[in-house]
Amino acid sequence: MFYINPLKEEVVYLKPRIVLYHDCLTDKEIERVKELATPRLQRATVQNSVTGQLETASYRVSKSAWLKDVDDEMIFKISQLAKNVANLTLDSVEELQVVNYGIGGHYEPHFDFARVREVYNLVVS
Repeated sequence: MFYINPLKEEVVYLKPRIVLYHDCLTDKEIERVKELATPRLQRATVQNSVTGQLETASYRVSKSAWLKDVDDEMIFKISQLAKNVANLTLDSVEELQVVNYGIGGHYEPHFDFARVREVYNLVVS
């Protein structure tokens, strides 16, 4: 999956260090992701902070699909690339999320409070 040439890294901020990587995927890889995701795209949902149920929300207008490493060898390779670039494990990551915002689509800034509760429950339980 890695190429002979290094990845193109752009430092966006120094503190905290935020980098942007360019041209990580080939056109063929991008097309494969789109091919796998397109039939799975559904209106995106958010988790209700009170009930815990998934529901649509006016502050998130898009369609999402989730791709697993076992779905396709290309998805597995993309996950491995992300793992190697970030120098992190994939033990607790979500599946690859593909989002189509379309015309007028958006996702307003937000906090993932459900994640805080999940971590808290893991520690307390």
